[in-house]
Amino acid sequence: MKRARQYRDRVKVERKIGDGARDKYGNLSGGWADLQPISEFWGNLRETTGKERVAAGRLEDAATGTLRLRSGPETRSITGADRITARGHIWAIKGAPLDPDGTRREVEFLLERGGAVE
Repeated sequence: MKRARQYRDRVKVERKIGDGARDKYGNLSGGWADLQPISEFWGNLRETTGKERVAAGRLEDAATGTLRLRSGPETRSITGADRITARGHIWAIKGAPLDPDGTRREVEFLLERGGAVE
């Protein structure tokens, strides 16, 4: 199990809210709101090397990473439809949360930033 000092990144979880209406591209209308009842957690964010790519004629700096949080009812309720704010960036959650060692002590998320997050 990780020691408390290994959870050194303060992360915020937000969930898309809206009236269920979709725009012409199929995106849900509405904004983002803090996950309830708890929206901020201490976690361990490990970024992988960033890579630059050209999208729509402009240069983007994309990065991926993994985020580990202590497991609990709130962290297990986080889904791929939510987003994470950490280290001054907004991260999209790519995929379902994982139990990295099978002990249900931690949950791990694959994250991506620099692409379409909203």
